[in-house]
Parts: sequence; structure tokens; C-alpha cells
Amino acid sequence: MRAFLAIVKLTLRHAVRSHIFQLLFGVLLLCVALIPTTITNSSAADFLKSSIFYSLWIVSAVLGLSSIWLGCFIMTCDIDSYQLHMVVSKPVSRITVWLGKWVGVCLVNLLLLVLASAAVFFIILGRFESLDFSAEEKVRMRSEVLVGRRAFKADRPDYADAIGELVRRKIAKLNAQGRSVDTQMQEKLIKDSQLEVVSADSEVKHNMVKSWRFSNIPANTGKPLFLRYRPYINKVASEDQRPTHLIWSVGIPRERKAVPQAGPVAKRNAKAYDIYLYPLDDKPDQVMTGVFHEKELRPEWKVVSSDGHVFMTIANLDRYNGTMYFQPADGPKLLVPATGFAGNYIRAVMVIALELMLLAALSCAFAGCLSMPVAIFMVLSYLLFGAFSVYMVNLEYIAGMADRFGQMVGKALLCVVIPLQHFDVSSLVSDGVLVEWSFIGSLFLNMIVLRALPLVLLGIYLYNKRELGLIVRK
Repeated sequence: MRAFLAIVKLTLRHAVRSHIFQLLFGVLLLCVALIPTTITNSSAADFLKSSIFYSLWIVSAVLGLSSIWLGCFIMTCDIDSYQLHMVVSKPVSRITVWLGKWVGVCLVNLLLLVLASAAVFFIILGRFESLDFSAEEKVRMRSEVLVGRRAFKADRPDYADAIGELVRRKIAKLNAQGRSVDTQMQEKLIKDSQLEVVSADSEVKHNMVKSWRFSNIPANTGKPLFLRYRPYINKVASEDQRPTHLIWSVGIPRERKAVPQAGPVAKRNAKAYDIYLYPLDDKPDQVMTGVFHEKELRPEWKVVSSDGHVFMTIANLDRYNGTMYFQPADGPKLLVPATGFAGNYIRAVMVIALELMLLAALSCAFAGCLSMPVAIFMVLSYLLFGAFSVYMVNLEYIAGMADRFGQMVGKALLCVVIPLQHFDVSSLVSDGVLVEWSFIGSLFLNMIVLRALPLVLLGIYLYNKRELGLIVRK
């Protein structure tokens, strides 16, 4: 243990003396001090969301680069200066040396993370209280942004039957035209049919009403629910969006009177209820399409049914007869307050801490058996492969065999590489969405244990077997 602690202490000393680390530390201090204090938006929502998002993102990015640099620098510094040759000649295993250096790198970056995140937290809240926002706006921000809300997506139907029926009709039409359908053509028909069915389910034509049902909503919490949505008009694209008119209605459940019957029917009727729709506004609401909006459902309305369901409808009242679209990823969602902003912020910091420990472990693993420039190149390449794999897998339009092959390669790479964008929770915190414990646990299991740990163990093994006598620096 004394050898391990001594290595950790030396690692901390070498890290602080590194000029690149000092540069990154200066950049971190500059960003933490400037970003929350220089953002001046017209509304409290824009100020809070921009400050939280950019501050957390910058802290994560700068400390991530620091972890990569320090991991590679610390592992190769002792080898290049021949200090490790003297250490391993003593009764100290190389595994102890590796773990001591990794723990030292993690301690430096985690300490900076705690200090930077605490500074961001208090600076943002201090600026929010000092700025000249109205009392109503501040109260609304405390319930929409400065909170951790659990998100519930609307129930989606099973598209399999509709997709299968559409594919069968297309194949029958092609056969009637005398055209044969091979495997490649059939895959294309399935892909196109899936897009058509999902698009049709996501659209609301002019003067039409669409309904959604949300399940597993906690009842009688005494807290308001928030409906979050982003509509598009005429096409799902950020350009050419304009204001439109719509009206939301919420279903108020009213329990039916139990009918005295024998058997399970009486039990089922006792829990039955009717839904009565009430509009949220007295007149059509004018909203800008292509951006997110929120509507509050007050707790005294009692919109949650006895079986945990909430029913919502929307009417498209666009004055230019446009068709409205709702992407599945953009809502509508119901946001239920679950914790305060401090608790949700701490969870986000924990996710960043996992990311930093992961990057430090990968850097130490590569640098233990490679030179410093090559190790940095390998770590960055590994992370870029993860980012590009996610992009290829989520590619919606497949143009040809090249895109299809890239998608297959991306799926294969995602079994071993780590997409760092999965650790980005700045958008969740800035929107007041809860960072779930299950999400943190899945990151630890899937990204660190199943993907990173085998690579780290391989790096430790190669570091333990490395022949130091072959390393000669002139």
C-alpha cells in the first residue's frame, strides 16, 4: 500500500507540473468564469438553458482532453526518462504502478470537476437571482428548468402489422406488373414502408384531431405535469418553419358507478372510467413550429386515471391548411417533477466523472504499450470510431450498397467501441429532464464494464509484459 500511495503522490506532482495540463486548467477557469457571466438573453429560460448547457459541455470537453493528455503523458514519462526501470527493480509490481498512475490521473481531474461544477452551479444560480427577471418568470423557471423531471413518452402502436400489410400490397402490385422482387428489393420495400407508416402516424392534417395516451404516470403527487412538444409544419425540417395555430385538450377521467354483477365482470366495471376532454386554452394557441413548447397540467385537474394513464389530444387549426408533424423523439412527452435541480445536477456531474475515469483508463491502457504520440492518436481514433458508428447506425436514408455496408460496419463497431455522446447529459439538465439512476447504471455496465474493461485489462497485460530494456531514447 505504501508503494501504491507513493506512486499516486508522484503522479499528482507530475500532472500539476505538465505545461499542457496547466494550459487546459487555465482554459477551464476562463470558461467557468466567463460563460455564465457573459450570456445575456432576453428571457430567463434562454439564459438558464444556455448557461447550463454550454458550461457543463465545456467542463466535460476540457477535462476530457485533460484526462487523455495526462493519462498518456504520465504513463510514458517514466518510461522515456528511464525512471520506471529503477521502480520495477524493486518489489513493486507493474500492475501496482499502472493502478497508481490511473488513480492519480483520476484524482486530479475529479478534483477539478468538483471545483468547476460547484463554481458553475453557484454562478448560474447567483446570476439568475440577480438579473432583472419578473417574479412570474422566476417561479416558472424553478418548475421547468431548475428541477429534475422524469420524462414519459406517449404510447406508440405496434407498427409491425401495418408495415407487413403495406409491404404485401406493394409486392402484389409489382408482381401484377410482371416485376420480380428479390431480397434487396424486399429490404428496400420494408424500409420505405416503415418510413411511410411512422410518418403517417406522426402527422396531423388540417382540421384533424390526434390523440395520445401516456402510461405509468404517478398519480396524486401534488405536483404539476408538463407537456413538452415540438411541432413541425408541412415538413420535418428546421428551415421554412413558421407560426401556426393549434389547441391542446386534456382528458379528465371520471369513474363510472360500479354495477353490481357477479364474477370478474363486476371487478372490471368497478375500475372503469369515462374520459371527458377539456381544452387547455379558451382560443387557439399560436406557436412557432420547429422549437420546443411546454404546457402545464395543474395537479387540481386530476388528469391521471386510476390505472396511471393520461390522455391528450391536439387539433391542427393552421390558417394555411398545413399538415403538422410530431417526431417520436421530440414528443409529445409528459414531464413529472421527481427531484430538485441540485440533485439532478449532481447526477449529471457523476456521469461526467464516469466519462473522465473511462478516458483516463483508456489513455493509460494505450500509453502503457505505445509511445505517447501513438497512444494519443489511438485514443482519439477509438473515440472517433464510436461517434461515426452512431451516425452510420442512425442513418435514415440508405442510398446504396456503400451506405448499407457502412451501417453494417457501424453496428459491428458499436459492440466494442464507446460513443462518448452517450455521456453528454448537458441537454437533459438544461431542459430540466431527470438523469435517471438506471441511465447511469446502464452507462457503467455497458460502456465501462462490458466494453472498456476488456481493453483496459489487455493494456495492463501488455504493459506488464513490455520489455523495458528495448526502449532506448536518444
